[in-house]
Amino acid sequence: MAATVTDSDEKRTDVYGIERSTADEPGMVDKLRRKWGWFDHVMRMQERYASFGGNQYSAGITYFSVLAIFPLLMLVFAGAGFVLANNPDQLESLQDSVTGSLEGEMGEMISGVIETAVAQRGVIAGIGGLTALWSGLGWMDNLRYGVSKMWRLDPTDGNFAVKKAMDLVGLIGLLLAFGVAFGVTAVGSSGLTARLIEMVGLDHVPGIQYVTWLLAVLIGVAANFLVMLWIVMYLPRTRVPRRSGLQAALIGAVAFEVIKQLGSVFASNALNNPAGAAFGPIIGLMVMMYLVWRVVLYVSAWAATTEESLRLVKLPAPEPAVIRVRNEVRPETVSTPTAVGVGAAVGAAATALATLLRRR
Repeated sequence: MAATVTDSDEKRTDVYGIERSTADEPGMVDKLRRKWGWFDHVMRMQERYASFGGNQYSAGITYFSVLAIFPLLMLVFAGAGFVLANNPDQLESLQDSVTGSLEGEMGEMISGVIETAVAQRGVIAGIGGLTALWSGLGWMDNLRYGVSKMWRLDPTDGNFAVKKAMDLVGLIGLLLAFGVAFGVTAVGSSGLTARLIEMVGLDHVPGIQYVTWLLAVLIGVAANFLVMLWIVMYLPRTRVPRRSGLQAALIGAVAFEVIKQLGSVFASNALNNPAGAAFGPIIGLMVMMYLVWRVVLYVSAWAATTEESLRLVKLPAPEPAVIRVRNEVRPETVSTPTAVGVGAAVGAAATALATLLRRR
């Protein structure tokens, strides 16, 4: 005779450690979840993402990302101004290129903007630095807030100064990672790989252009992996298991490269008409950022819902049960003279009726 098993069934145990059972016939999705572990993980990721407001956090992070871009661009212009101020020949060459590529007053206006940026580079650097610090920390705080939510954490816990210091480190690391990723992608798509192939004499090999494109994509995925690894492992306000973080970073790197490839196609098509040239870049930037942050939150939910991550989660104790005893007083039947009189009259009438019926 087999011994009685008292352990809970892990497949039916929810995130709160309670085993749920139902008499209903499982649907197709439930059957697939029981059959394939990877599909069950995907569904857990989707449930975590949806139940903790992944779409809303992605939209909010996109807003703060756009808000932080302009101060960062001011710093870039200030840095370029310091470089051009010490190189008059490059400044003149840049102005000539701008004036030649933009006809009429537009070229003169852009050339004047460049001169102003060079002349007021110190002011631009000061204002850009302060606003970039303020908006950048806000951007990083909201990003870490959304990522931590995917881990079912309260992002408001902790010391304010410590959190801001960690946000500053996270901001610097994220900017460096993004710079490396986009730099590697730009180099891979700039034709450098094709020129290297020409140098070694392989440019006449059939299908070499596909090999070149695939090599550029693989390099881009490797660079994206660094970005996603930094986001997945560092930004959550908790310890992330290494295996779960590596898996999530790899998935995010591939999805990030797909978004970049689609973004490049969109940009090339949108800039071919005047309306696209005017509004396409900012719209494309916002759409691309929104998709990127959705990927970030999805892979964070993936890392948070692996079996090893779920085993490490310390769920808060439920609120204590409060038992309220209510004293209900039900009115009992009370004998009163009126009630007694009515009852006697009814009884007498019933007796008289019964006697009459017997005599008949």
